[in-house]
This record gives sequence, C-alpha cells and structure tokens, in this order.
Amino acid sequence: MISLMSAGPISKDLEEAGFPVRHLGMSRGLQSLKAVRSLRRTLASEAPDVIFGWMYHGCLAASVARVGLRDTALVWGIHHSLADVRTEKRATRVILKALAGVSKYADGISYCSSTSRAQHEGIGFAANRVHVIPNAVDAEVFQPDPDARARLARICGFGDDRLIIGNVARSHPMKDHVAMVRTIAKLRDAGCNVHGVLIGEGLSTSAANAEAVALGLSDRVSCLETRGDIASLVPGFDVFLLSSAWGEAFPLAVTEAMAAGVPCVVTDVGDCAELVGSTGLVVAPRDVDGMSRAVRQIIELPASERKKLGLTARARVEERFGFGAYTAAHESFYAAALKHRGAALSPVDASANPAAKVTSSSGSGARQ
Repeated sequence: MISLMSAGPISKDLEEAGFPVRHLGMSRGLQSLKAVRSLRRTLASEAPDVIFGWMYHGCLAASVARVGLRDTALVWGIHHSLADVRTEKRATRVILKALAGVSKYADGISYCSSTSRAQHEGIGFAANRVHVIPNAVDAEVFQPDPDARARLARICGFGDDRLIIGNVARSHPMKDHVAMVRTIAKLRDAGCNVHGVLIGEGLSTSAANAEAVALGLSDRVSCLETRGDIASLVPGFDVFLLSSAWGEAFPLAVTEAMAAGVPCVVTDVGDCAELVGSTGLVVAPRDVDGMSRAVRQIIELPASERKKLGLTARARVEERFGFGAYTAAHESFYAAALKHRGAALSPVDASANPAAKVTSSSGSGARQ
C-alpha cells in the first residue's frame, strides 16, 4: 500500500495485519510532482503485476507513475457518485476531466455501484473493461448486540429509554448532517423521544453541531469524533439515517448498520435504494420532512417488528454483500486486467499466489 498522504488510523491497522504502508506526505489538493516521482521510483523497484489506483487522486497518480512500465497492469477503483459535477471542488473537477481523458489507458475500472458507473461514463470515462463490485462487510464483526444501546447511552450521557437515530460519516457538506439534525428537531417537536448520534471526523466542531445548538437540541444530539469501537456502537442504533445530499455510491456505513441488524433510512443517492431494498426506506436528498416521516414510520413499529426488520437487513447483507463474493470479484478483475495488458505473473508470485502481486496507490484511504 502506498498512501499519497501522511499516516492515518487505517495505516496502523494495515501494518498490524502485516501489510507495510509507505506514505508520500502530500497535502490535500492537486498532485505533487515530487510525490509522483517517488511513487514512480517505488513502482519501478517493486515491479508489481497490478497497480490499483484507489479514489480519484490515487487513480491519477497511479496512471502518471505507471507510464513506461509495460508489464504492469493499471486498474482504478471509483467509490463516488456524480449526481452533479458542479457540487465537486474545482480541483476535483480538474482531476475528473484528466481521468476521463486517460481512462482508455486503464486496463480495468471498478465501480462500487451501477449508478456511479453510469455517471462517470456520462462525463467521458471509458465504458470498456469495466466491473461493478459492490462494497462488502464482515458480518462477523458487525452483528446485533443487545448491550450496544446501553453502551452508547453511557458514552453520550443520556438515558437508555430514548430511541437512537445514528449516522457514521466524516463531517463534509455532501453528508448533509445539518439535515439530519433538523430531522431530529422535527421528531422531537412531534413528541418522539429520540436522540441523534453522529460519529465521524470533525463532527464535534461541525455545522451540524452548531445547528443542534441553534435549535436547542444540545441534549438531543451527540456529535462524536472518529472512534475505534464503531462495531460495538452501531448495533445500539434504533435507526441508521443516511442524510447525504450527494456523493454516495454504495455506502459502507449503511452496509455495516444493516449487518448489525439496524433498519435504515437512506437518501436516494448512488445505489442506496438497491442496497437497502425492501429492508429500509428511501427518501429524496435534502428532504427533511421525508426523512422525519420515514424515521417515524420505523420507530413507531413495535420493538419486535423493528428487530425483525433489522434481521432481514442483516440477512440481505450476508446473502449479497459478503467478503467471499467480493474477493472472488476482485480476483476476476485483476485477471482480466492482466490479460488485457498481455503480461504474465511474476514467477515468484505465480507459485505463491496466483491472484497476482498488487500494489495499491491510495489518494487518502490509508488516512481515513
């Protein structure tokens, strides 16, 4: 793993699992020529069978650094949706235009949602050698836990009689956490005994936190920073509310909540509707009234019915979005990319691991 940025929590997890991570120390923004040169030297030295560019910055850096490495297949991983390119930062729009121009040189492009694929092809991304591989979750890690509600209530300092409406995501305008806070306000005003719990980087000083104060919801909304015990907290939600206005493709946080047996209300962004199916409710982005009605529809169910709905969501994840299918899909993806490149596996790796030697260039994944 080669991270374009500096070390973050996921870097530590990877290294503890035995996967060394190199960091190029870039700051957020456009590509650094020095970092790309360093990436190129690393690739030339390691001679991977496949280089996997992860997210936009990683895809562009990998594409530039791969030039001249004739036997190395180049693949991209796209995990973002583009309902409206104008919502993206100017620098991101520049990178998207560049990627569309060079996408024909990639030996494979993977998307985590069909919606994302259609949107990117609509702005010029190559339509051949494409694979759609939905995100996966470990249902052994995320699973129902009857003690999670009390655990979460203790951390946030409220009574465990409240119904918990939860969300896990970094603070970013596309997540529209302000809409979630306004949804909590509407539910409170309707007499619902609810508490909103938002967990993610930057939330304690976010616009959502400020909105909670402005609406007199300080005792009804808890904004927690990134934590390492998410799997032990998510099962404590009564409803997971994905309030995102744009950008989601196939949100892993929703998949994790479903695996934990939590019913979900999601906005109709990316493949969210396909993800939850009949186990959750789908509303339009930015529709606070719609979110409050959908959440209320679930929390007003008898507890036994909410539990049944959550277990149905978990079964959907186990059946469709497990790691077995996810791993097999990526093996096929790499094999197809190598076949297109016309390259043979490195002899040492062919005998040890027929899936090939893969180096991943990550824009920010090893940080977030």
